[in-house]
Amino acid sequence: MSTSKPAPSPAPSPGSPQAVSRTLQMRHPATGESVQVPLGYSLPVLLLGPIELARRRDWPLVAVSVLLPIVGQIFLAPIANRSYLKRLLRQGFRAVSPSPGYIGRIEWQLGMLLPRYTGRSNKSAD
Repeated sequence: MSTSKPAPSPAPSPGSPQAVSRTLQMRHPATGESVQVPLGYSLPVLLLGPIELARRRDWPLVAVSVLLPIVGQIFLAPIANRSYLKRLLRQGFRAVSPSPGYIGRIEWQLGMLLPRYTGRSNKSAD
């Protein structure tokens, strides 16, 4: 008697809910400005160092990368994207969810709660 194994499930496609997300869209409720935030290890920071950090206007990390060129970039690459995300949150940006559960998975990956963009302004009507 032979038992057949079920076929392995295919790898998740980039748009599927099971796919590991590498970017997060953030939007400012008052200005409507939208920014794509990369998640995880920052290869551009490792390779380009202060150039990529200056593009993001992350001046404290630019200074570290200039003062400690190689070592600074190696140590900043793992934390640069998280630092960029936290700076945007302090400026009032909110996470935009393209599908249900998307932000929840990213929150689990990051280990932090993210405020959600609802499409409404936080200003109260007078």
